[in-house]
Amino acid sequence: MATPGLSLWLVPNPAQLQLIQRVLPKQPETRSVSAASYPEITPHITLASSGKATQDTILRALPSTLRPIPVEFHKLEVGDHYFRSVFVSAKKTTELVALHEHIMAALDRDGASPSAPSFPHMSISYIADEDGDAERKKTADELRAVTVVEGSEIGGAETVALRCGDSEEGHVWLSGFEGTEVWIVRCEGPVQHWPVLQKITVTPDVA
Repeated sequence: MATPGLSLWLVPNPAQLQLIQRVLPKQPETRSVSAASYPEITPHITLASSGKATQDTILRALPSTLRPIPVEFHKLEVGDHYFRSVFVSAKKTTELVALHEHIMAALDRDGASPSAPSFPHMSISYIADEDGDAERKKTADELRAVTVVEGSEIGGAETVALRCGDSEEGHVWLSGFEGTEVWIVRCEGPVQHWPVLQKITVTPDVA
């Protein structure tokens, strides 16, 4: 588990958030797993976390103007940590890296000792250690069979997309998202009970 504290999340726009949440794995009905596995999670990229920062410290670390941040998915991966059990890594685009580095440097100056392991990534499932690597790999395989489209199928080896259902226009695939909100979240206790302390909406780009 993570050290209790505050995290700063980049969250998709509301429409994309709903689409991604719709395809995240739920607790399997055909096999027994830990109650801590597969909690309902909000898709996000963690920009920074700190066990020392206050809400005011986090707010001070944000740029004076926040613009929408494009996120491009890179690869479906299996990790060895609860919070990085099954995740989609993201490409280190200029805008995303610049925002991350600005926040990390500001928190560091404030003595908040920030961290952001495996930045940037969007978690798909949290799976308890007692369920082991086999469960994490099984979930990744099931995602590849149904939800995740990789590489050559979508025109490039270095990308993935999520099949998010159908609409009147046809299949809905997401190969990334537009980050339009930054959330301050207190990451203590069961995942499904983490309180969102504040939501900051970005300033839309002027066409």
